[in-house]
Amino acid sequence: MPDSPSFTRSDNLGAFSDALRHSNQPAFIMPFTDGQPREITFQQLDNRANAIGLGLQRFDWPQGSRVAVLARNSIDYIASLLGIMRAGLVAVPINFRFPVDTIERILTDSESRLLLGDEDQLKRVVSDIARVPFGAELTALQRVGQLECFTPAHDDLALMLYTSGSTGMPKGVRLTHASHRWVVETRLAAQELTGERVLIAAPFYHMNALALALLTLASQVTTVLLPQFEARRYLEAMNHYRCTWLTAVPPMLAMMLQEKDLLEAY
Repeated sequence: MPDSPSFTRSDNLGAFSDALRHSNQPAFIMPFTDGQPREITFQQLDNRANAIGLGLQRFDWPQGSRVAVLARNSIDYIASLLGIMRAGLVAVPINFRFPVDTIERILTDSESRLLLGDEDQLKRVVSDIARVPFGAELTALQRVGQLECFTPAHDDLALMLYTSGSTGMPKGVRLTHASHRWVVETRLAAQELTGERVLIAAPFYHMNALALALLTLASQVTTVLLPQFEARRYLEAMNHYRCTWLTAVPPMLAMMLQEKDLLEAY
């Protein structure tokens, strides 16, 4: 793990250090994608994020414009978040478990100009917002070239996450580059993830998983990523990839404890 925070001088939450940009170490591994494992190195992820950022800059939107993401966890998801932030735009991850009317209200409230995500989720949206499904269409959006990474001021937003606690209409929480850069830098200094292999199945639309993913990137450790939580696949991935560090909420742990055969075998 690097001895110092892995941000570039741009202070952009989505930016990589030189060490990460040239690393062929796997950044993310997805074990159960179409029956075959899929992985991406730090260098490949950096290139893809830059290509997405360049593709978004072609729209010539004002700095701080919102781009929403409606999807399960994936490599396209994390690359899109990084690309959005590098382009000087604000990522709006949306809980795909919300009812359609709530999703529509979030898109309106956030003034999102574009919706990225899983094709099956995008089809649920009835408004006329422009959309780009992950996969081939996201690839077509990308542009190869030199991205000039946006340099944020202290109060420039990186993310807007919608939450309601337990009641009411979800409200947008405005998260700056500076605030979450501080979170990553503070945890990085504690060397929490030194020598670890991380497992993430909690959703990226929640800060639990998103903050951890940003920390794994800065810590230059490999993350095993699942699209969503399924107890048996979670335990299988933990065992197969010898994961040593995870994040979970109590219901996830309770469901894993029900899988007594796998627990005994592993």
